[in-house]
Amino acid sequence: MKSTMEALSGKVAVVTGGGSGIGRAIAQRFAREGPHVIIVGRKEAPLQETAAADEKISYLSGDITRTETIERIIDAVNSRFSGLLDILVNNAGWCPVQPLKELSIEDYDRAFSLDVRALVDMTIHALPLLCRAKGCIINLSSVGAAHRAPNLSMYVGAKAAVENFTRVWALELAADGVRVNAIAPGAIRTNIWNVTDLSPEAAKAHEEGIAKSIPFQRFGAPEEIANVAAFLASDQASYVSGAIYAVDGAQGAV
Repeated sequence: MKSTMEALSGKVAVVTGGGSGIGRAIAQRFAREGPHVIIVGRKEAPLQETAAADEKISYLSGDITRTETIERIIDAVNSRFSGLLDILVNNAGWCPVQPLKELSIEDYDRAFSLDVRALVDMTIHALPLLCRAKGCIINLSSVGAAHRAPNLSMYVGAKAAVENFTRVWALELAADGVRVNAIAPGAIRTNIWNVTDLSPEAAKAHEEGIAKSIPFQRFGAPEEIANVAAFLASDQASYVSGAIYAVDGAQGAV
């Protein structure tokens, strides 16, 4: 059996939300293993920082909740790599921490626009290229999709949708040779904890409460998610589709 590096060499990947956190770790791990990677995000500076780590990483800045940004991504794949796309990682997401009593429908729109609608739009546009390459899709879910927590209803609801899309698409695309899997991280040390609607004091208390609930008694590292992504993207996972891989320090086992 080929090593992960041999299995990924020469492939092309798109990683949304690639400027920081899990997306950055996945993009940089992929590039070390051989693939060329296009990362996408709203802010150019963190994308540049990610891309600076490896010459095989290029970037495109834009808002993937807008279809024109997604069309630009596909145009970039066509122009830079002659339409070759082996791996799509739908990583971009937003995690609002708010009780239902304080939510508005605009909060729902914001969460589902990025966490669900953009993921579907990106996948639809990339699918012809992925089918041609018999590639794979990796969606980022969350431990919360199956193990609920208060004040996270928008995020948990969105990620539950992502997991069901993953399973249904795996069934639909099996005949095309396209594998579809998801990774369900637990609490991972990323910037997502800095963009909630909580005050710094409340955010710290929220983090401490989560850490105490994890059997490993710590947050995970983005690189620990990237390890699983590299496996799922490689031919070593050639018989794996429709799976949800928990990477959560046994949090989901409680």
